Amino acid sequence: MRTARLVRARSLTPGVRELTFDPGPGHSFVPGQWVNLFDAAGDKRSYSIASAPRADGTFDLAVTHVLHGPMSTLLHALPIGAELRMADAQGFFVMDPVVRPVLMVATGTGLAPFRAMLQHLVSTPPTVPIWLIAGHRTQADLLYRDELEALPLRTFRYWPTLSRGGPTWRGSKGWVQAHVPPALAALGTDVDVYVCGLTHMVHAVRDLCRRELGVPRKQVHAEKYD
Repeated sequence: MRTARLVRARSLTPGVRELTFDPGPGHSFVPGQWVNLFDAAGDKRSYSIASAPRADGTFDLAVTHVLHGPMSTLLHALPIGAELRMADAQGFFVMDPVVRPVLMVATGTGLAPFRAMLQHLVSTPPTVPIWLIAGHRTQADLLYRDELEALPLRTFRYWPTLSRGGPTWRGSKGWVQAHVPPALAALGTDVDVYVCGLTHMVHAVRDLCRRELGVPRKQVHAEKYD
């Protein structure tokens, strides 16, 4: 157990706050891993780290404000300089060596571990396609859009889709599941698929890839948020 201090914060969308924590010396993690934060009562909540490792040890979390959710309410009101107890990073939702095309599928703040992975890949750019299908409700809910559109990876494609796209939205619409088949038609089935988000979506995409689209079982990697 260690103490993490909030050093920066900003609003990403009306319902998502990014918090940057300094966990103190000796903390390390692999992109895709998560941390447990604890409130004063000892209750904990897990959050995927939304940034690659940095020289100063700090990391970002992207936290959705859940109505009547004690931890998310606490984190959305947490002042700069506040401290929370934190367990060291853990988890197995990390990237295998990039030897084939990669398809990432996320909804909401399920995008967080992929941001960490993509930032890390910038230092050693892959030569194979890296695609990200990111599902959100509305344009106001798009996370890290400007950053992802400007990501300096030559083989990267950012593919946002909105379930409630309004009349001014010119991009893709519908659930992420609808866009997985055309993505794999382009990338092929010898692909590593990484899926992160709520359970229903994760199960739907995982089953679609394995049972209908022919992606080998060991090449479909998933992390659920609920």
